[in-house]
Amino acid sequence: MNFKEILKRYKAGEATDEERQYIEQELEKYESMEEYFSDDIPDQLFDEEKSDEVLESSEDEAADIQKVVNRRLRKVVLTSVLIVILLYVVIFYGVSNLVDQFHYNPTATTEQQEGEAPIPDFYFDLQAYISLNLPGYSIASVPASASTGFGNYEISYAMRDLFENDQEIHFMNLSRGHLTLAYDGIFDIENRVNHYPGFEKIHRPFPEEATDDSLNLRDEIIQQENETTLEYLENLNEFSYVSMNISFEEDLTMDEFHQMRNTYPSLDFKWMGVRTSEPLTRWDDEQPMFLIGFNPNFNDEPGTMNRPNPEQYPYFDLTDVMRETSMTIDQFTDAYAKHFTSRLSYLSEQEEFIEIFDANPQKLDFYKDSLDYVNEYGVETYGGLVYGTAEELLEALDEIPYDTLHINEVSPTAPNIYNR
Repeated sequence: MNFKEILKRYKAGEATDEERQYIEQELEKYESMEEYFSDDIPDQLFDEEKSDEVLESSEDEAADIQKVVNRRLRKVVLTSVLIVILLYVVIFYGVSNLVDQFHYNPTATTEQQEGEAPIPDFYFDLQAYISLNLPGYSIASVPASASTGFGNYEISYAMRDLFENDQEIHFMNLSRGHLTLAYDGIFDIENRVNHYPGFEKIHRPFPEEATDDSLNLRDEIIQQENETTLEYLENLNEFSYVSMNISFEEDLTMDEFHQMRNTYPSLDFKWMGVRTSEPLTRWDDEQPMFLIGFNPNFNDEPGTMNRPNPEQYPYFDLTDVMRETSMTIDQFTDAYAKHFTSRLSYLSEQEEFIEIFDANPQKLDFYKDSLDYVNEYGVETYGGLVYGTAEELLEALDEIPYDTLHINEVSPTAPNIYNR
């Protein structure tokens, strides 16, 4: 029987003598234990003021403990944040920069000379490419390129239409050496092929085995088109401003071209095509002939002090000729040849740029072969792009030994009559 049931009978007076004796012994035992613990507990616990002090002390200790916990927690959080930041810096700037090194970087500035603030090599790449391949256009400003990490770039550049004398900004996105966004500008189909009309004999020469009948037919067609062109010019207002492709009966040396330019100072020669293979032949039998040339003007491109290595690329910028203390005609005409050769030499070494931005993957070999040709045979022009009023062109064409004529554009007047 348990203690609780015996105690209940004890209180009711129903317990036996033996049970009553057992209960009284247990109660005595509990009284002794109560007395013992009561004497051992300090009086201050039952003193109200001292109890408050103990409570305050306990609260202080708790507060101290909480402070330590909070401090350690902040340290852990701060350390975690720093680790995350460090990982971001290492990954974004370390790994990202490492990835950038394996791909074309339009922000790189390796080709620098003393002078102004550094200019990215991409500016010189575009400058050479546009002047060689896109008659009637020039680069208008230093391109803006921003790295977005891991070989990705956002690029903007401006091209100037030399006939309208206005400029337009174009955009490109580059991802690890591949274009992900590219249209208009240097990629516009019209810009890339609109200079072929009038230069068909160079662009698509007849093969050696062509019959006399086919050659005569071609010449008749050219003669008819020339007559149509001259008649059209005669019917224009004499102040109408005209963009025209002209090919010559025979190639001109740079000296002969310079003399022609001085003879007709009112005409604005904007691009002169350069012979890069034997007449009536193609660089590659499997495709049309590429046409490249140079702009013989001083002020159609932005003026900067920066250049690619001038010893390796003399007269890369044609304005460098103005640094000479005195210039004879021979020196001046030699500057044309050096200018074209320097830009062609420079572009032929920009393999990554050509693979990404050029129109044809075979152009790299074409540039190199063209450079070999002009180094061996010299720089001569088969014709070019010229601007002038209808009256000025008609007067000049009475004397210029032309082969083919082609009108590209006509404007009511020159875009800037005061700079002509």
